This record gives sequence, structure tokens and C-alpha cells, in this order.
Amino acid sequence: MRKSTAFDAFAEGSYQGFFPIGAVLLRLLIGLLFFFAGWSKFTAEAWSAAGFLQNATGPFASWFQGLAGNGVVDVLNMWGLTLIGLALVLGLCVRTASFFGIVVMGLYYVADFVGNTAHGFIGEHIIYASVLALFLVGGFGHVCGLDGLLERRLDSRTKWIKLFLG
Repeated sequence: MRKSTAFDAFAEGSYQGFFPIGAVLLRLLIGLLFFFAGWSKFTAEAWSAAGFLQNATGPFASWFQGLAGNGVVDVLNMWGLTLIGLALVLGLCVRTASFFGIVVMGLYYVADFVGNTAHGFIGEHIIYASVLALFLVGGFGHVCGLDGLLERRLDSRTKWIKLFLG
């Protein structure tokens, strides 16, 4: 039997049937947002993060500016966004994808710190990271996702894999 998650507590205290639908819709929309952000970088001709990184502001601006033009950063950005989005859409390794999504949103937030804090400290990257934090701890991959199917098929020797599912 599966351990109760934060998602289960939310679903129990909400209108029966509506919370899971809203949760799946939120996971799909955030997943599609990440997927298409990454995919658009793959399909753009000669895309690079150099322009964004060269204009970095804030306390870590020089570090981000030093990364401008680095091909590894471009590849990590494209693949990272695409794979995070795909994982959220499929409901596969939602906990892992959420963790890395929070890292990416944190880096984006800090890289353009002056622009992101011009109207207060709460911006779109903080909102996305907050939703991903909810996915990280809430068991959202078990609702209409592959995480639930995978977890039911695990035996006692592979329980450590549950750390990545969610």
C-alpha cells in the first residue's frame, strides 16, 4: 500500500473529484510551458543563452556573464527545460523534474535580479518555483501520471527509486 501524500490530504479536504482534475491540469500546463520553452530553443536557428547571460544583473552578474557563449550552458538549458516539461506532462519522475525546475527558475531569477525585482521580489520565476515545490512534495505524479504506475510495480529491492518519483 502506498504511503499517504500531501496530495491525498488536499484531495480529501477539497470538493471530491475537482482537486485531482485541477492538479493534473496544473501539472500539464506547467509541463507544457517548460517543454515548449525548451523546444523553441531547439528549433530556433543558432539559439544561444549568451544574449541573456551577457545582460545579467544583480549580485552574481559577473559569474553569469562569464558563462555567456559557453556551449554546455546552451545545451543544458535546452535539454533541461525540454526534459523537465516532458517529465511533468507524462507524470514521470515528477519529484526529480520539480527539483531541477526549481533550480532553473532560481538561476533565471538571480541572473536578471534587477529586472525580476523591479516590481517587488515576487515574480513569475518565484511563482513557477512555488508551484514546482508543491509538485515536489505533493505526490502529483501519482494522479494520471506514470509515477503511480511505476511505483506499484516496484519490489522491496528497488524502493530507493521512489525518491525520484512523485
